[in-house]
Amino acid sequence: MNIFYFFPETPSYMLQWQRIHIFDELERNGHTITVYNPLSFNTIDEANEQLPKTLRQQAASIDLFMNAAPEKFLYKETMKEVQKIGIPSLLICFDNLHAPFIHRDMAPYFDLVWLTSWETQPLFEKWHCKTIFQPYAANPYAFIPNHTHEINSIGFIGRLYDDRVNRINQLTSNKIPCTLYSDSFFSDGNHTAPKALTYQETALLLWRLSKFGIGRRVAYGTIKNKLFPAKNHLVNNDFLELKHSVPFSQMSETYSNHALALGISELRNTFVLKHPVHKLHLRTFEIPMCGGLQITPFTEELSGYFEDGKEIVLCQNNEEFIDKATFYLKPENARLRLEMKENARKRAESEHTWTKRFDKVFQALFGK
Repeated sequence: MNIFYFFPETPSYMLQWQRIHIFDELERNGHTITVYNPLSFNTIDEANEQLPKTLRQQAASIDLFMNAAPEKFLYKETMKEVQKIGIPSLLICFDNLHAPFIHRDMAPYFDLVWLTSWETQPLFEKWHCKTIFQPYAANPYAFIPNHTHEINSIGFIGRLYDDRVNRINQLTSNKIPCTLYSDSFFSDGNHTAPKALTYQETALLLWRLSKFGIGRRVAYGTIKNKLFPAKNHLVNNDFLELKHSVPFSQMSETYSNHALALGISELRNTFVLKHPVHKLHLRTFEIPMCGGLQITPFTEELSGYFEDGKEIVLCQNNEEFIDKATFYLKPENARLRLEMKENARKRAESEHTWTKRFDKVFQALFGK
């Protein structure tokens, strides 16, 4: 399959994961990906003007036009022109749970819309989109288990922000060791959040979130966090260890060797709610593919992807999080942990690869 990908690429982790995950795995399985980067043009307007011309010139060699970028990069009017060319098209909505409106106007002009969260599927169907729901995945070639020296703590790779630090505080206050990997702990002195939004940016964000159900819950959590910001600070104690960020090349070794790996599924700002909004992230599938044992909040969706007590540790509430973390971290459970890690890798490799996901996309688009 020859894929033409509209990809506003930068060196940031927020985008480079796609090369490590999607590009690498698909290319290893015989597909080709040609990148059209609108940021390489003088302006985004110029990139949009040139796109239909480029597609017409290369149409005979393109099997699929793909995009995940929001409408500030790929305009609705441009997609109308792309649709006329007749190349099958796919829109991937990685953030459709909490930001469905970034694709609203362009989405109906794609032949298929891939949603990574099921909750806003009715919205896209209301907008007359043909949808397919599939979560993230992980590349089995990029992440290889490496069980060599177990670290008896709960590991977390990535930046903690807003109310997510509450999970770490709960664990360490109950004498459960946690190791966090993020350069943010050493660069800017702020353990919890990226650069704060301005008043105007916050108001605009809250207005957009108020337009749909999940968004209103996120908005309420955001307001609650603004009112009680002191609760969102990481508490330093003897059970907290801070380390620098881990590159992709070391991710397998890190997740493999931590006794447990923390999965945080509560959507940003909703941890403080009685009923948080849960979203499965890339990390959800990276951990088991690396041969790690994930401890994370229970959701019906996640329990269908990995078996609790055999491939993953799922927790119904805060008390169960503490109880299960304590149990699985016991030295005498080392053999059990290793067995569960191996089971998790087998399940991830057999069911949760990008090849598996794209095969279903190709079936939906081409019937093969």
